[in-house]
Amino acid sequence: MTSLFRLLCVAAVGCFITAPLVSAQQGDRTPSNTTAPPHAPKRALSLPVIYDPRLAAQGFPSPLMKAEIGGHEALFIIDSGASANVLADWYAKVAQIPADETGSTAKGSGGNTSAARVAHQLQGHWSDGQRFSLNEAVVVAFPPLFKSLHLGGLLSPQLLAPVGAAAVLDLRIPSLQFAPFARALSDLQRSKSLPPPLTVTRTCENADSKVANRQYMAPVTTRGATDLVLVDTGATKTILSDESNIAHAIESLSELGPPSEGVGGEVSGRRIVRDVELLRGGRVVVLNPSIGKVSAACDAKGLLGMDGLRDCLLILGEKEMALSCEGATSLLSGRYTTN
Repeated sequence: MTSLFRLLCVAAVGCFITAPLVSAQQGDRTPSNTTAPPHAPKRALSLPVIYDPRLAAQGFPSPLMKAEIGGHEALFIIDSGASANVLADWYAKVAQIPADETGSTAKGSGGNTSAARVAHQLQGHWSDGQRFSLNEAVVVAFPPLFKSLHLGGLLSPQLLAPVGAAAVLDLRIPSLQFAPFARALSDLQRSKSLPPPLTVTRTCENADSKVANRQYMAPVTTRGATDLVLVDTGATKTILSDESNIAHAIESLSELGPPSEGVGGEVSGRRIVRDVELLRGGRVVVLNPSIGKVSAACDAKGLLGMDGLRDCLLILGEKEMALSCEGATSLLSGRYTTN
């Protein structure tokens, strides 16, 4: 497999809809893209999440869930950067999932767009037998690699949460549970395995879309520069906008990197900076971020991908997010200290 696909930027990536689609779930409650099954417990609900070393070697290090719709099973990427649940068009065809034409488009991280359709009231079950019902899912064209690897699309964990609950995504294990935000935050603050410091931020929504959507931004810092970036578990690696404060601080150290491909099939060349000490979620990680054009919601200045999130826990609430990570605890004059 070429470097093009090893560095595939999978999150539709921050896939968001650029024109109105359909009305989201109506009522006096916060819209959600999933309906909790009637047998769902009132306390924390968990869903079966895995890592697949074979797919990680192909450039897909994200957490995954296996789902079956219409009698056809596929793997789905758990993508906090996806503002909607997204089906690959190959899977919609195989599973015979009807979808309405909308005239809308889905925009990938590189700014390119692809035609989007929308499917309604999808019934299925997860690999552990739990049933689910998705109110809506966007159907778009994905790169051919998705079909060959049997990847059926992207699932937004925050939109899978029952109304009133947050998605608790522990990327160290991985695991995905649902609980009230305040209780999940309290449990995290009492945790001995991952104590504070942590970062708490507000949610971000695309006001131009009538599809229920929610994304999250978090501050990242290096070399005295700070930017807000999209927290994106569907992205293989961290990408910083060439207009960001951090890019301006580190671009003199950059070198030409390999191209990457997004959901719309766009290919873009980006520069890469090696051994960057990046503060996120209260702690430091050393990674090799790319610098280039980034199209992300809410004026985010980049994407924090799995290279920067693999040792983190996310609490994705309806109004706010908490992010707590392992690693070093602080940056000091370009160096970092450890626990």
